[in-house]
Amino acid sequence: MDFIRLLDHSLCFWFNDWAGRFIGLDIFAIFCADFLIFVIPLIIFFFYFFYHRNQTVSIFLRIILSAILAYLIGCLLNYSLGMFFVRLRPFVVYPEIYRLNDFFSSPQDYSFPSDHTAIAFVMGLVVFRNWRKFGIILLILSLLVGLSRIFVGVHYPLDILGGILTALFSVWIINIIFRKKKKS
Repeated sequence: MDFIRLLDHSLCFWFNDWAGRFIGLDIFAIFCADFLIFVIPLIIFFFYFFYHRNQTVSIFLRIILSAILAYLIGCLLNYSLGMFFVRLRPFVVYPEIYRLNDFFSSPQDYSFPSDHTAIAFVMGLVVFRNWRKFGIILLILSLLVGLSRIFVGVHYPLDILGGILTALFSVWIINIIFRKKKKS
């Protein structure tokens, strides 16, 4: 367990060590960390509207339901894990973490799992099940969201992994529900 914790914190410091060195990289990371999850649905809407118009409503319904479920699971994990141990954000625990201006992370919020990463991966995974090539692009964008959350100093790598697993589980559950609805 200590090895995993050490690796988690070491990777966090390695990613964050790049922050504050190049203004362009900092701006890109802040955009990815805070705003890319708002751009991804616009990209999805644009491509589905022009290339798969008849599936637009279905895809967005799956995304919305999966995102709600992922958020609820994240809240449940935060609450239940918070009863046993508190996982504060890296910039709160380590003053040497270089925190870039992040608009959505409060020092009072727990770190695990990353909601931004979960929501980004929900969108990428839902599309990936329906349109593989486009889904791969969205999964890469989702990974950028997660990695940038480490870069700006608000998450550890295991928080990102937790967000990805939360998204996988949520999309899986919603797909089961949709399959059962289709059969009946």
